[in-house]
Amino acid sequence: MKALVNLRFMLAFAAACIAAYALYASLHWPFRTALFPRVIGIPLLLLALSEMALSIWGVEKEREGHAVDFELTTAIEPTLARKRTLLIFAWIFGFLVLILAFGFPLAVPIFVFAYLKIAGKESWTLSTVLTLVSWIFMEGVFDRFLHIPFPGGWILGLWR
Repeated sequence: MKALVNLRFMLAFAAACIAAYALYASLHWPFRTALFPRVIGIPLLLLALSEMALSIWGVEKEREGHAVDFELTTAIEPTLARKRTLLIFAWIFGFLVLILAFGFPLAVPIFVFAYLKIAGKESWTLSTVLTLVSWIFMEGVFDRFLHIPFPGGWILGLWR
């Protein structure tokens, strides 16, 4: 006999509770403030409820054997993999420093350009075009269309 409450059900139930609470909490918020929790919460609630139903009434067969264990690739030596991992963490940390220093709208294009030129070794044309696209996206979508105010960075805050 199939267990009524399994791990899939419990995970879906937790996600449904979080989504339901987010939707309930945003009921009396202004429209623009409640937009994000509702856009995320409604699909999450529907998907979580459908996963709960599938875990109870689903016809998934019992799996045999062991789950596939996570295994790092053996084709790359560990020192190279460690170097690459530390390098990508350095890029992420650098992006966070750029956000603090210049603010989000300027940090994104600066980071895109630096990453494309230094790590990607891309041409000046491609790097410049993609940097402009990222700046237009940040400025156009977030600032002009959605009117999301991003705080200025520490360096730009010195001149205010």
